[in-house]
Amino acid sequence: MMGKQDKQIQMIFLDIDSIVPENHLLRKIKNCINFDFIYEKASPYYAKNGRKSIDPVVLVKMLLIGYLYGIKSERRLVEEISLNLAYRWFCDIDLMQKVPEHSIFSQNRKRRFKDASIFREIFSEIVMQCIKQNIVSGEIGVADASFLPSNVSWSSRYEAVESIKHSTIKYMEELDAELAAMPGYSEPEDVETEKKCLKSHTDKDCGYIHQNRKKGLGYLVEMTVDTKHGIITGVDCYPANKRESDIILEHLKNQPCRYQKIALDAGYDIGAVHRGVELLDIDGYTAIREYQNNAMKKGFLYDEQKDAFICRKGKYLQFQKLIYKKSSQNYYRLYTHPRKQCKECPMFSACATDLGTVRINASAYYPSFYRNNQKVRGPEYLKVMRLRQIWAEGTFAVLKREHKLNKIQKRGIQKATEECLLSATALNLKRLVKAV
Repeated sequence: MMGKQDKQIQMIFLDIDSIVPENHLLRKIKNCINFDFIYEKASPYYAKNGRKSIDPVVLVKMLLIGYLYGIKSERRLVEEISLNLAYRWFCDIDLMQKVPEHSIFSQNRKRRFKDASIFREIFSEIVMQCIKQNIVSGEIGVADASFLPSNVSWSSRYEAVESIKHSTIKYMEELDAELAAMPGYSEPEDVETEKKCLKSHTDKDCGYIHQNRKKGLGYLVEMTVDTKHGIITGVDCYPANKRESDIILEHLKNQPCRYQKIALDAGYDIGAVHRGVELLDIDGYTAIREYQNNAMKKGFLYDEQKDAFICRKGKYLQFQKLIYKKSSQNYYRLYTHPRKQCKECPMFSACATDLGTVRINASAYYPSFYRNNQKVRGPEYLKVMRLRQIWAEGTFAVLKREHKLNKIQKRGIQKATEECLLSATALNLKRLVKAV
């Protein structure tokens, strides 16, 4: 006789907690982090009366599941949470309870959390908990920037003409104050010019970049990673047409922990960054670009103690003052030697400039530039650069591969920053549970 299943109604009492394995990632996260701190962070954005909203902890946990498991579509995320018992258990949604609609995410972004820093506050709180648990050491940090394309079509681009005020770059208050105290400094007048650039009709905040392998419309995300367990301690997002070297100092200044050492790639090899890192009381290690200034090409040496260049005949060119070049909108240090003492020298023609004088123009922060160069290829330099390759480049690789950060899905600088923060938070949670 052919068997046929009897369709009987059964009542089952199910304890979801007992079903989720002890080694499940979400259980480990729930055991390590109490997400109730979100209530305090979110309270300023909710009214004191009226109808009850979706629980903000549930909302954030749902978003984190999407970033933890690389679920890009919020519509699909709701479906997955509805069907997956472990997801329901993590979000504290029982079997008889309906999962919030996918539209709840966009509605909260548009209304409640518009212009809010709630996701940065959540990211920072997780980092602070890692610091309290000694998972973040603050001994060696690595920083890097990566290009993320925007969710726009190439056909949406248009050529815009922007009015730009050219002036010296403002890196950091402490750095600017030091520069202003040097002899020869005077505040230059801003020069306004028009510049052509590419924009997108669908995302006005993104920028265009064409630099080596980085090409397209999108954003740059700057991240700092602690090398003890790979916890991301800093995240900043900005249009791709900005330079990472212009942003890095404020980025490091706003870290929740003060690093003893920091490793950077050659994109940050400028005097202002070297000096700024020193002013932040950080021992900086920056890869150098393959170039030498004109002084080195002519055989000059540099004496750091006297802040002077030495020619091949042993004569010192002392630092005189700052000079400002309108063409580059930058200050330079002027080193000179009395012309009368050099005219009889057989090397005069090789050392003299087109003006018939012996002078050297170096970076306004050349002493710091020189100190960084002296570290290159030393044992400590090689150590931190290996760590930079592992943790900076490796972290971006994991974020792009596993946490849907290979592309900015939403539009606008705030939403782009939100994506970067949630991806970084998801990775931090994974590395946190691995470390404890």
